[in-house]
Amino acid sequence: MPEESTLLSESKKLGTIIAQQPAVQNYRTLARQLDLDIGAKNLLQQFEQAMELVAMKEASMQPIEIAEKQKIEAIQQSVAMHPLLKKLLTAQVEYMDLMQTVQEAINSGVTGNATPAVEAKPESKLII
Repeated sequence: MPEESTLLSESKKLGTIIAQQPAVQNYRTLARQLDLDIGAKNLLQQFEQAMELVAMKEASMQPIEIAEKQKIEAIQQSVAMHPLLKKLLTAQVEYMDLMQTVQEAINSGVTGNATPAVEAKPESKLII
């Protein structure tokens, strides 16, 4: 049985390989671009705040006013049309798909299955 130090060493190698994947590099590049784009950051922050407000109202069974729904819809449209945010959200989906595939492969090793179950995945659709 391999020792824990071997496990950690091999995990670090896996992390290095993952970091070299185009999906990870693209996501990191776009995230850095977001840090430099004040307008995009503010728009994303407005969207997150609006969604938090809706979630709090839903949790406390309070009604969501029509004006609030319209404001959220307008922010969603702005986020969906913003070129950097559109690219970033697409890159995030690609990154998450990669990480899910890696996790499934790890799980197959843990459970003893030789290969992870490969299902036909529908094309990812980003809905904002």
